[in-house]
Amino acid sequence: MGLIALVLGGALIVFIIIGTPICMALGAAASVGILAFMRNTQFNQLVSIAYTQSTSINQLVAPLFVLMAEFLAQGGVAGDIFTVLSRKFKGFKAGLAISATLTSTVFAALCGSSAATTAAIGRISIKEMIDRGYDPAFTCGVVMAGGTLGIMIPPSMPFVLYGIITEASIAKLFMAGVIPGLMLSAFFCIFAIIRIKLNPDLCKTVESKKGYKPTEEDAAAVIEKIESLKNKNGSKKQAEAPMLPEESKIGFRIVFPFALIIFVLGSIYTGIATPTEAAGVGVLGSFLIVLITRRLNTRMLTQIFAQASRTSAMILMLSMCGLGLTYVVSFLGIASAISEAIAASGLSRWSVMILVYIMWLILGCLMDPGSMVVLTVPFILPTLNELGFDTLWVGVVSTLMVEVGMITPPVGLNLFVTKSMTNVPMKDIIRGAIPYLLIFGIALLLLSVFPQLALWLPNRM
Repeated sequence: MGLIALVLGGALIVFIIIGTPICMALGAAASVGILAFMRNTQFNQLVSIAYTQSTSINQLVAPLFVLMAEFLAQGGVAGDIFTVLSRKFKGFKAGLAISATLTSTVFAALCGSSAATTAAIGRISIKEMIDRGYDPAFTCGVVMAGGTLGIMIPPSMPFVLYGIITEASIAKLFMAGVIPGLMLSAFFCIFAIIRIKLNPDLCKTVESKKGYKPTEEDAAAVIEKIESLKNKNGSKKQAEAPMLPEESKIGFRIVFPFALIIFVLGSIYTGIATPTEAAGVGVLGSFLIVLITRRLNTRMLTQIFAQASRTSAMILMLSMCGLGLTYVVSFLGIASAISEAIAASGLSRWSVMILVYIMWLILGCLMDPGSMVVLTVPFILPTLNELGFDTLWVGVVSTLMVEVGMITPPVGLNLFVTKSMTNVPMKDIIRGAIPYLLIFGIALLLLSVFPQLALWLPNRM
């Protein structure tokens, strides 16, 4: 059995080192396993898996949520949410940092992708925060950490992939991510406030109600408002108008995304709709939001469908090849052999889990989230189940470790997404991300000690 595991693992590592895309490397390793240790007729099973997965109605959930996210990401929805929240928190210390984090939280419930959330929020907040006196490294850290919520708060693409590979309920996985995602969002906000309190140089602009100094843009807006009121006969009723028309318009626009979140996630939680059905309604809703706000054009539509097609094809290939490798691993008895070896080693269940955490931390720094999930789950999940760890809980903590990998060098994806939107040096971007590892560590500890943080909500479905 050791020889089989060595050959399969070695083949997979070689394919990755020579630059083979992860999905293809998984399929190639499965083929090596069949050629070396199984009958050639077993290739028919790989063909059957590929056909079943590519034609299954359940596979529609990923491309539909991807398409929904693309409509909202390119339709300016994140900008509307950030504008409203930044005005609400204008009088608070670290107000823009809190606004960026909360905008990421809301947008994560519409997106499902960490990189897309980081890009959408970064485009509208990084320049604004730096112009208002925020430290560039701190600003980038806030945006990158908030962006990781895109794969914890449902709908989440790693959860979809994990559900397909493990045959766990995607609806329950979505619900399992809600409380940990909101907990992380709250921790990020509190962390930003504490850091600025301890180091005021991170935010040189005073944003408190007492000493707030308006910028030139703020002053110009006030003058414009006064002039508009003078031109309206100076009536008392008109002078007491609470907001400008544009402000009212933006506030009205964010009603639609919130309604869409409630409908999509609410229909899944209550059982009114399956995740696939809810995703279909989400696509229609996101299309109507962009259409109603008059932001949709032919060029945008082309970009939306092109990007959604690329992402969906990648997810489909990962799930097909990952399931192919899962079949080979299961047929050859590798997973059960690993479980038996661990049981014979005398290690406690938490010693094993800590080793898995370390493995995920290393792999998360070296590959994209979907690849990490598909690469490791076929090997380790049966062992973790034998040790008494719940499948849904494993899905949540693995996604948390993926979030860590998104902001850690050398290939943390959110680092490069952020770099593409700003002139901040990469060393400062990394410096801004590193402090958030403390928050992820605290969250992982809480989830380990209190697994009901992830399991309570899905168990009520």
